[in-house]
Amino acid sequence: MTSHSATLRLVSLLLLPVLLAMQGCGAPAPDPAPMSTLDSTHEATWTDQIAAVREGASREVVVTETPVAEEELEMLGKGCESLEVLDIGTLKSPSVADDLTVLQALPHLRRVRFGFEVDDAMLETLAATESLRAINLPKGTFSDAGLAKLAELPELELLRFHSPHVTDAGMQSIAAMPSLRFLHLIDVPITDDGIAALHEMDQLESLYIDGGACTDDGLRALLQALPELHFHRDQLHLPDDPHRHPHD
Repeated sequence: MTSHSATLRLVSLLLLPVLLAMQGCGAPAPDPAPMSTLDSTHEATWTDQIAAVREGASREVVVTETPVAEEELEMLGKGCESLEVLDIGTLKSPSVADDLTVLQALPHLRRVRFGFEVDDAMLETLAATESLRAINLPKGTFSDAGLAKLAELPELELLRFHSPHVTDAGMQSIAAMPSLRFLHLIDVPITDDGIAALHEMDQLESLYIDGGACTDDGLRALLQALPELHFHRDQLHLPDDPHRHPHD
């Protein structure tokens, strides 16, 4: 698989809206589908998926329908070193998230999606997993301080998150992410001052902003600074976006 093909597969699995934008846009669902690459009509149990990873039959664990318990999460710490994809929809209790340090036992983990609330402490744990290339956190509760930790990830290419506690200052941390190419902000209360921090991100290819407090003028300034950027606000182009095209 070529590097370009691998990148498209990565995006398609974790960030459906971005893929649709690159293909001609569309009306994506508010939250992308689970990241599983398996062709299945129902979800295998956590225990069965862990067993498949340990046997070398799979490199992913995707459990979005059943809450994950503490003892189940701990199973990742033994024999799952080959795991690349981890998608957890819900937890049996918020305290289970305290055990996310088990991720440090997964040296090949590339992609994570957590559908539960994620705070600053959890982001610090994610930042210690240096192999991560894609992070999807649709229910974040973290702040600018937590987001700053993610800037330490050397290979992070894709970041999708919601958090009402990230401000304009947090955009400075995003601007410092050296490999980031795809960014999706969901109801993050940033303004034009925050978006201005992204003007120097020449490597940024796609930006989606849903909600927030940016003005048309601030967004136009961003497009002038990054003329090749594929940009959507609330799933639509700006009227004078040079890459604008009709949506079905």
